[in-house]
Amino acid sequence: MKRCIIITAYLKKSIRQSLRLHDDDFIICADGGYELAKKEGIVPHIVIGDFDSGNAPEKDSETVIHVPVEKDDTDTLLCLKYGIEKGFHVFGIVGGIGGRLDHTIANLQALSYGCDLGKYVVLLNGNNVVTMLNPGTIQIQKRKGYKLSLFSYTEYCKNVTIKGVKYPLTNALLDHSFPIGVSNEILEEEATLSFDKGKLLVMFSRDN
Repeated sequence: MKRCIIITAYLKKSIRQSLRLHDDDFIICADGGYELAKKEGIVPHIVIGDFDSGNAPEKDSETVIHVPVEKDDTDTLLCLKYGIEKGFHVFGIVGGIGGRLDHTIANLQALSYGCDLGKYVVLLNGNNVVTMLNPGTIQIQKRKGYKLSLFSYTEYCKNVTIKGVKYPLTNALLDHSFPIGVSNEILEEEATLSFDKGKLLVMFSRDN
């Protein structure tokens, strides 16, 4: 399945350290993300932003969308909405974690926005891989050197069960004010996760 990759303006590691690009990826740069892509020789299909965090590329108007500085949506959310309008279902948002806290939270909310529309959106920055899930059952592949954490993004996530981990849960209630799901470990090649109500923030993290 073709992916839509969104490159944000803040990223400590390189783009290619954060994810492996595919030849058929559709690449959008959010504002100053264009400068990061340019440094790595990555040519985006389109650049969207108000360009308050970087210079607008010298390209045809068909490949650059200028938006006002004063607006409701962040540049990253505008990129996500653009990709959704183009029919993509799988998104990788590169960067956007660990800089300004307000931007990090806004990007987590972008995950929630995509989740509400049934899209699979992942936020990556080299040390973290974050996604948002609706109720169901999934297999989670182990990532060597990473800790797995589960957080309730809604007030509650009900009947959370996770097997194949160091600290299993069975029909647990996770709420948004107690971090019981932090820093778990997958013991084998994959773990099984299920829950039946709420939105769950799933995060792989490692130290620098």
